Formats: sequence, C-alpha cells, structure tokens
Amino acid sequence: MKRKKLIAVLMLTLLALSISAAAFAEGFSVYEWSAAGTAMGDNYMFGENDPAVLAYNPAQITKLNGSYLSIGTAWVNPATSVTFDKFTARQPLNYGNSNEWDNSYSPAIIPYMYYAQKAGKNSWWGVAFFARYGNQIEYDDLWPGRFDTVYTGVKGVTLQPTYAFKINDKLSAAVGLDINYIQLRMKKDAPIQDLAFPRVDIDGDSVNIGWVASLMYDFTPQTSAAVVYRARVKHTMDADASIGSFNTEAHGTVTLPDSLSIGLGHKFNDRTRMELNATWTNWKTYNALNLTFDNGPISVSPNPKDWSAAWRIGIGIEHKLSQKWSILGGYVYDESPVPDQYMDFTVPTGDRHRGSIGFKYRPNETSELSFAYTAIWAGNRDVQSHLPGEAKGMDFSSAHIHDGLTQVLSIGYTVKLK
Repeated sequence: MKRKKLIAVLMLTLLALSISAAAFAEGFSVYEWSAAGTAMGDNYMFGENDPAVLAYNPAQITKLNGSYLSIGTAWVNPATSVTFDKFTARQPLNYGNSNEWDNSYSPAIIPYMYYAQKAGKNSWWGVAFFARYGNQIEYDDLWPGRFDTVYTGVKGVTLQPTYAFKINDKLSAAVGLDINYIQLRMKKDAPIQDLAFPRVDIDGDSVNIGWVASLMYDFTPQTSAAVVYRARVKHTMDADASIGSFNTEAHGTVTLPDSLSIGLGHKFNDRTRMELNATWTNWKTYNALNLTFDNGPISVSPNPKDWSAAWRIGIGIEHKLSQKWSILGGYVYDESPVPDQYMDFTVPTGDRHRGSIGFKYRPNETSELSFAYTAIWAGNRDVQSHLPGEAKGMDFSSAHIHDGLTQVLSIGYTVKLK
C-alpha cells in the first residue's frame, strides 16, 4: 500500500513539473524519455531491467522478472542564432534594427516515470508517464521576426497504461493507451498598422486518446527485433486569446502524427550490447495551424505548414565496465520535416546530428543511477517573410538560421521493488 501511495505522489509531482516546462525538439517530437535511453541516443528499444522501455518498445517489459520503478528528468537548453539581410527602406517595420539576433535563454525540464511488473506466467502490465511532444523557443520582444513568433511553447505529455504478453517463447506483444495532453502558448505581433501592430497572445490546451502497439521477436537469446506503432492523435483546442486590448477566444484543430519504429538489438557477450533503431514520423498530418477568433480585429489566422514525413536513424552501444559501472553512447541523424517554403522561427532547425554519452552506476543489486549528456547540432536554414499580401517583405527580405546547438543533461534512478 505504501508503495502504491508513493507511486501516486510521484505521478502527480511529475505532472506538475511537465505542465510548467517544455522541450525543444525536431518537429515537435521529444525523445528524452529516460536518462539511460538518452545516453544511447534514445536507441533503447531493448533496454535491460528498465521499465523505461515502455516508451521505446512496450513489448520489452516481458523480459522483466519482478516489479520495477524508474524516475528521472532531463534539462534541455536550446540555442540558435539568426542573421537577417541588411534592413533597408523596403523593410520599414525593421529599418534601423539590428540584423544579428540570438534566441533568449529558455531552458526546459522534461520529467518521466515508469512502473512495470510481471502479472502472471506470460503477462505483464505497466504505466508510463513521459513527454512525447514539445517545443520552447523565445526571442526579444522587438526582434525582426516578431510577426512570425516572439514565444512558442508546446507542451505534450503522455500517460500510457500498457498490457504485454508472450505469445510463445520467441514472440512478445504489447498494447497500450496514449492519453495525450497538449498545451499551446504562442505570442507574436499582428501586421495591423491601424492598431499599432498589436501583440497576439494565445493560450490553450487539449486532451485526447490514441494507442500504441508493439511486437518483438527473439531470433536467439542474443538477437532481437521489434516494431512499434503509435497512432495519430487529433486535438481540437479552445484557447484564451488577446489581440492587443481585445480579449476573445481562438479555436483550432491539429492532428499529431502517427509513427512507426523498428529496431534490432544484439548482445555480443554479457558485457556489450548494441542497438540499431529507425523511426518514421508522419508529419504530413501537420499541414496547417489555422485559428479562428470569436471577435476582435482578426477573424481567421491562416498558418499553412505542409510538413513532410521524416526519418530518424540511430545507433546505440552499452558496455559493462564492472559490476558497478557501465558506459553508454549513441548517435542519431534526425531529418527535418519542415519544407523550405514554410520554414519559420518557431522550429528553427534543419536536419540534426545528435551525439550522446552516459554512465550507469549500480550501488547495489536492486538499484541503478543513470547519467547522460547530449549535444544536438542543427543544420542551417533560410527563412522568408510570411506577411500576407502586399505586406510581404516589409518586415525582412530573408534570414539565415545558423549555429543551432541544444544541450541536454539527464539523470535517472531505477529500482527493482520486488
């Protein structure tokens, strides 16, 4: 009973933390699902003695013998620079403004918690709480891209109850619900000269349910393959909105993408294992972020996106140095889903390269601490003015996003309860 109360308290604490923080990621996807997984570049579909596999490959909990709890957090700090073409009289909205800008310091916290246990001879269950989507970027109030964004915050967490079972000695399966919560906050200036270019501030949230399913096949005790599918989730949001001094409500619909992950894991011996993972995310579902307003100077705010499906491919290695210490590392190539035509400052990155390193420390036979550091280098991108009609180009002609670097520090604790 005490353990159940402890789990409930931890769950509520993590929910409070996640609502007050967000993550910066390619597209909106967040992959910092556990410290040990982050240390392997989030190539962690076959993590051992760790209930965090509920996020990566739920069928892997059929390898657990007993009950396990894992809790932790990641600190994420995105940094990027933007160089605008020199402003002239043709850009009256920014004439005389500086053309060199950096985003504001806006780190994020990403908590997680997992619990899993064996329920019967061939059945297991678990519950996962982790961030699946997030984006946080902030700029100076007077920066040249203020008609595109001043602040964008997307905060998305998943509560995932899961049931897993062994079909036979080699094949395992799992199914779960994706109870998905999304909060959106956006600030930018509207190109309405008669109202002195008012600040638009939108704040809303939504909850809906999707699902996840996975299959895992053990070719041998050393080699396994898995496939995981996560369903798309449609969110319809009613948000509080202000347009200068006008207070109103905004409404919009967004479909978050489905994804398919495949993985291959191999243990070379009792000390060293490796994973190859690939994830296809169907960002084609994110074709627009159109908002309608109940009243005020703006009735409709069209915002086409037309994103593309994208791949994420990585490799991770874990090596046991001793009974107490392990070292982990990983690399990921992360493809940007944003087309050149609709590139903006809300997700200011190109294709990303991610390198990770970390350690596990086992103070005793039932508990484990994990530490990880990740650096994410983002490719450069160009942005064009998105102002409508004759106003297009009056804010800037073009801008160059460069020197994108996101750093992540993660820590986690895993314990076998019984």
